[in-house]
Amino acid sequence: MIDQLTKSLVQSRLDLFSSVQLIPHFFRIVSVRNTGIVFGLLSGRGEGGHQGFLIVFTILAMLAILFYSRKKLQQGALEVYPLALILGGAAGNLFDRIEHGRVIDFLDFYIGNAHWPAFNIADSCIVVGVGSLLFLQWREEKVRTGSSARPE
Repeated sequence: MIDQLTKSLVQSRLDLFSSVQLIPHFFRIVSVRNTGIVFGLLSGRGEGGHQGFLIVFTILAMLAILFYSRKKLQQGALEVYPLALILGGAAGNLFDRIEHGRVIDFLDFYIGNAHWPAFNIADSCIVVGVGSLLFLQWREEKVRTGSSARPE
């Protein structure tokens, strides 16, 4: 919901490719469209010709996440929270692909000429969810194997 609200605000208030500087030399709101996946990967593949593939892939990934989440929910595992973030982010970007044929990106961080690719709230949810999931799995593996920094 926040993802779609912020994207709607950007679309209604900024012309495509325009920007508003918020923190000089570091952060601005931009109005760009991404035909690729997260952080613009695969975006140079023509004018949206691969959107059908990305829509199908996203739906299949979301179904896999739902199946895995159900299993983790039954186990009472913490992984359901990062999985929910990933699922919500995927849904936000899927909506954009279906509705607009591309994803609306607007958060632009940079230092000098070094830019991080523009992204959105859905992308942030996916990245935070994946990072959290990896951390939880690392922690679980460490506990399961009894790993520690002490020498044997």
